[in-house]
Amino acid sequence: MIERVQDILERRNVPYALIGGMAVAARGHTRFTADFDVLTTDRRVFEPGLWTELRDAGIPVDIRQGDLDDPLAGVVRIGSKPHEVDIVVGRSRWEGQIVQRAERLTIGNRPTPVALTGDLILLKLAAGGPIDQQDIMALLALGPRDDLIREVNDKISELPRDSAGLWTRIVAEAGG
Repeated sequence: MIERVQDILERRNVPYALIGGMAVAARGHTRFTADFDVLTTDRRVFEPGLWTELRDAGIPVDIRQGDLDDPLAGVVRIGSKPHEVDIVVGRSRWEGQIVQRAERLTIGNRPTPVALTGDLILLKLAAGGPIDQQDIMALLALGPRDDLIREVNDKISELPRDSAGLWTRIVAEAGG
């Protein structure tokens, strides 16, 4: 499924980066997940016509735009569990920069833009859930720890305010 989504995004020149559990695994911390999460700030993904070939093939596409109070512009959910693809549409400049900085890694047999380790930590701080916090600890342990801490410290001010408090707590728990 992810390959079909990538084909569509790449044909339309929609910039994106793999995030979430698959990106964390690509960065060296393996954990079980079968779904793919992709980040973009390109709102063209909300255009129903972009996904016609998938719908015509019987693949469900659920487009959900966020309201003004939502921290995200929305989500496009493609397919169904356990092999769904969620396209998370950010609305902030810092999210767009994560997509721009993504590094192409081979996932399966395909070069795929994957968020950098420090950027994954930033995204997980913004999300702030228990699994996100576990992933942050694992990514810090994989290191290079001091470089990652510096990298996140340089960018943390761009995130929602409560992210900085969570980061301070995580760094303290991680020993430094």
